[in-house]
Formats: sequence, C-alpha cells, structure tokens
Amino acid sequence: MGRKYDLAMGILAVLALIGVAAFIYQFQKGLILTNMRNPFSWGIYIAMWAFYVGTAAGGLVVSSAINIFGVKQLKPIAPVASLSAFIFAVAAMIMILPDIGRPERVFYMFIYPNPKSLLPWDFLVLSVYAVLSAVYTYVQLQPKIAERGISLPFGKTIMKKGDLTPAELENLRVKSERRAKALAPIALPFAILIHTVTAWVLATQLSRPWWYGGLLAPTFIAAALTAGPAVVILASLVVYGLREDLKPTYRLLAKVSAFSAVALLFMYYNDFFIRQWWDAGREYDALMLVLRDYLHIHAVEAVFLIAGIVILAKKYDTVSGLVAGSIAVNVGILAHRYLLIPPAYNLIPLRVPVVMAGESFEWQYPIAVGEVRGTLLNPEPVFVSYWNYIPSAVEMAITVGVFALISFVFLALMKALPVRE
Repeated sequence: MGRKYDLAMGILAVLALIGVAAFIYQFQKGLILTNMRNPFSWGIYIAMWAFYVGTAAGGLVVSSAINIFGVKQLKPIAPVASLSAFIFAVAAMIMILPDIGRPERVFYMFIYPNPKSLLPWDFLVLSVYAVLSAVYTYVQLQPKIAERGISLPFGKTIMKKGDLTPAELENLRVKSERRAKALAPIALPFAILIHTVTAWVLATQLSRPWWYGGLLAPTFIAAALTAGPAVVILASLVVYGLREDLKPTYRLLAKVSAFSAVALLFMYYNDFFIRQWWDAGREYDALMLVLRDYLHIHAVEAVFLIAGIVILAKKYDTVSGLVAGSIAVNVGILAHRYLLIPPAYNLIPLRVPVVMAGESFEWQYPIAVGEVRGTLLNPEPVFVSYWNYIPSAVEMAITVGVFALISFVFLALMKALPVRE
C-alpha cells in the first residue's frame, strides 16, 4: 500500500462526501429530485439494494464453505470473504434510506411492525446477517489480532497482547477454529435466507407480473453465487495479489462464479421460454416489454455474463483474466438487478376490461404522475400509463457515494486489521 492506496482513499473519500451532500439535499427537497414518480416508485436505489444483498450473501457462502464442506482452498481468503459480506450487508441497508425519502421514520418499522409484510423480516434477516458476518470475521482474525494488534492511522497499534506465549497463541488458534466451525452452520442458512426473503419481497407483489413465480428466489441465489465469489476475487487480489499458493483458491472461486452464471442464465431463459410459449397474459406482456423497450439492458446483462463465464473459465490463472472476468459478471448481475424494476412498473396494475367489435381486452388505466408537467402554453399529461425512468443526477451521486463509502471502509479495515501475511 502506499501512494496508490492514499490516492484511491482520497478519490473514494471525495465521492463519498459528494454522495452524502446529495443525500442531504434530497432529504431537504424530497424524492421529487429523483426521476421516480407515482407510476414508478422503485428505481436505482432498490436495484442496488438487491445487488448488495447478493454480493453480501455470496461472501459469507464462500467463507462458511470452508468449515461446512471442507473446502480448504478457500481458507487463506476467508477473512476477506466474511468482511466483504459484512460491508455489503451494511451497504444494502444504507441503500434503503434514500429510497424511503424520510429515513428518520425507519424506526417505525420497529415500533409498529407489520408481521404480514416481508420488509420488516428482510430488514431483520439482513441485520442478523451483518452481525454474524462481523462476528465471523473477528473469530477468524482473533489469533492474529492477539499477536499483532489493530493498526490505526499514523502507525498506532491497539489491542495487541504481546505477553501471550507461543503455546497460548496456539491455544487461541484452536479456539478460533472451533468457534468458526460452530458459526458456519448458522451463517450459511442466513446467507441463503437473506436472498430468499429479498426475492419474496418482490415475488409476493401481486400486481407485478414481471416478478411472478417461485423461480425468483432461485435466480437470486444463483446471482449471489455469481457476484459474491467474483467480488471476493477482486478484494483478495487487492489484499494478497496473485500469489502462487492462492492460485487454486482463485481457480475455485472463478469456477463457482462461472457455473452459477450458467445456472442463472438457464433459469432466466427458461422463464422467458414459458412466457413466450403461452403468448398471452400479463406475464407475457412483461416479457414483451423487456424485449421491446429494455432490450439494450437485457443485452448488457447477457453479453457481460457470457463474457465473464468464458473469461473466468479460461483465464483464471492470470490477474488480467480474473479482474476482467469478475468485473464482467458483476456488470451483468448489476444490469440484471436494474432490469428487475422497469418491466414491473411500466405494466400499470390498474386495468379495465373493454369489449370492442366483439373482442375483449384490458385497458391500462393511467396513474397520476404527482406533479404539474410542462408549461401553461405547452402542458404535458399528468396521467400516464408509461414512465421513462432514467436515474437523476442526485440518484447517481448517492448511488456512487454509497459504493465509494463501502469501498473506503473496506480498504481502511484491510489496512487496520491483520489480514495480510
């Protein structure tokens, strides 16, 4: 670490501060600063929430697989995997705050919880998962912390217990291993559960046919196992580099990510085929909306996922291949997450049956936008049945700011904690 580290931290700090300023500005002026409106009430914030939940789940799956399935190749990078799980779980919860508009009211979820809604359950599972990830990381690093301490800025070290004998350190390592093995069977179900509950939050919305079906949760898990290992690869390369002894670890992570991407594409296009086969109904209308209006986004997710699969399958033994493949699959998953939103909200759920010329069909009843549009001489419709959503500058500033913030915290923790050999 050195000049490059300081430069990266400086850039991330500036981006994070811009994001904080944008969040404060949005809090003062309201959600009208976003490009979301009454007919389109979820946007980039919710897409990033789903993306971060997936990367968080994948991180702890990688870490807990060491003790549950005996995958010893992953042991050297376990602390990085569990720490990334914690960071992204926190990021997912942060992304909810700008979306609700009045973040100070988030405490109402605890004061007046609605057990019939999946949102409180999702928040609960995410919170428990974040705590589990933090505890799991500490348990894994406890012997090194006892031996080396925690580094603070300006070179100061705290929590160092230099009076431990070699025998006591070895005993602490044994206890750490035992505690990690005890936590792994708890952590893995929660890693699966956070993505399952997140998928249920969407799939149980009766008025959104793009999210219908029980297949949404398996695709969410496949997306997590695609993005999570790829993020761990990138984080591990930053911390450890491509050491010779870590090549089997990177090879395994690359294969898991590539195979999961294949499984995701299979389930995805299986759903496409069924919708196309029926050639009718609102589920079919949602697919046609994707292929007609959002084909460019679908092309991004498909092309980048396929490219990532090919690169990770062939170039897993080079830094350039690992970086390119990991970035490619994450771009594909990010596009996949974004595409969750537009087809769902541009099929207006308010429909009126109409019979004309002996044929019956459903007419989408327009929804009020919620603002006066246009000018007095050139007014624009205030009732619409379609909303062309593009994230506003404020939305993008907050989104980039959250990513910069978690990256800043991750790099700072990597330097403070005794993770490196």
